[in-house]
Amino acid sequence: MAMFVPIVLLFLIASFGVGFMLNMITKRMPWTSTAVAAALALYFVIAMEETTNKVLLALPVLAGGLIASLTIRKLQRSGFKMFG
Repeated sequence: MAMFVPIVLLFLIASFGVGFMLNMITKRMPWTSTAVAAALALYFVIAMEETTNKVLLALPVLAGGLIASLTIRKLQRSGFKMFG
């Protein structure tokens, strides 16, 4: 179980980073990373057999995508031209 803590953190950070880049590429659709993260989390739930692994890997991916989308939206509303 102690091995899952760094894995969960890595999934969260990697999901946020990839989601942030996806949102920067698709400026007109700021919720792209959330949609991609939801699809990836759904894949984890379908592909994995153990219930514990499903939850521990799907939640940080969803959270990272959602946090990336919210961060981009906040930066766009704050007036940063690079993000909007």
